[in-house]
Formats: sequence, C-alpha cells, structure tokens
Amino acid sequence: MSKVIIYGYSNLGEKIAKILKQLNYEIIIVDFHEENYNKALKDGFFSYKKELLEDEELIEIGIENNVKAFYCVTDSPNNNFFVTLSARNLNKNIKIISKAGSKQDSKKMYLAGATKVINPYEIGALRIFRLLEKPIISHVLDKILFGKSDLNIEEFTIRNGSCVNNKYLKEFDFSSEFNIIIIGISDKELGEEFIFNSHSKDHKIDVGDTLVAIGYKENLVKFGEYIKGVN
Repeated sequence: MSKVIIYGYSNLGEKIAKILKQLNYEIIIVDFHEENYNKALKDGFFSYKKELLEDEELIEIGIENNVKAFYCVTDSPNNNFFVTLSARNLNKNIKIISKAGSKQDSKKMYLAGATKVINPYEIGALRIFRLLEKPIISHVLDKILFGKSDLNIEEFTIRNGSCVNNKYLKEFDFSSEFNIIIIGISDKELGEEFIFNSHSKDHKIDVGDTLVAIGYKENLVKFGEYIKGVN
C-alpha cells in the first residue's frame, strides 16, 4: 500500500485525506494544533502531533521511507515553506504538494522544492471544495501524483452545426453535466495554438477549434455526441 503524509488537518487537508483514503492509500496525518490532531484521530487516521520544524521529527514520521507524496497544507505559510524546504532536503525524490497564500508564496514554495503548489486564495475555496468532491478529480490527482488512472484524454474538433459553435466556454459547465474537465483549446484562428485554462481567457469557440478534455471513456463519448448537436 502506498503511503502519503498530510501535514495539516484543517479543511483542505481533511478533504484530501478522505479522498485518498477512498483510494486505499496509507495515510499519516501530522498537525501541531490539538483540535486538528484530535479530529484526525477521531476520523480514524494514524496521526502525530508535531510541528515538524526539526529534521528529526520529519525522519520520525518516515519522510525518508517509501513515501509517495507529502502534502504540506497547514494554515501557516511560514510552516509550509520551512517544512517543504526540510522535506525536500531529506528526500530528493518525494512528490511535495504545498499550500500557498499568494503568487509570491507560490514562487517561494517552488524554490523550496515543492513539486506542485495549491493556492486556494486564487482559485477560491468553493472551487476547491467542488473539485475535491468530484470523483473524477480524485483520479486526476492520483494520475498526476502517483501515475495510475483509468482516465482518458480526448480531442473534440468543432464542426458545422455544433451546439457550442460561436459560444463562449464560460457559458457551459461541462464538469457538472458530463463529469469531464476541459483542460484547454486549440484555436484555429490563432494558428492552432493550444491554450490552457481557457475559461479565464473568455474564449469563444469556433468551427475548426479543438477542445481537449479529460474524463472517463463513457463520459467523453457522451460529451462528443452532445457537441455534435445542432444549436
């Protein structure tokens, strides 16, 4: 069984732990707040009450031994930074996912050795909740972090008569309707440039554009049939 350490059992850490538990990972919770530590124990997780500001504490919880990923998601930016730096020094190969509170903090986390950075203040607490609660997202995280998934990535080129032609991506909520994620669009008018996170660009969909989506095969098939429909 793959082992994951989660440092911080506030709202974000709790949601991550419950998702990974469903995927049968061995989970270790570490939190220096008495309330969070007790809650983790009550929820059935093996837990430590430590601040992890000493290398000896990181070694004690097993940071050097067969850990697939280390989530550093406390509510303290200083602790997250320092512990990310220490964990990276002790384990060069571990995947570290750290929480940051600003773009500047995100840059510092990457410099400290984070593999990925979560910034809940940029994407919004509600969006984090919705993403983490969707089953597909747990598998996306699993694929990104641990290299195993039954998801597919498909391309959908917009044809004449499509119900999405001449509309904007922000008008649709494909995630809720089809349980898929649109990760970007290749814009024919821009020389087939691939645009990630195209919602933020208020992008208009035209004939010849190609949407790139990730999801389960059956959901991608349904989505492909849907976008062929006449508006």
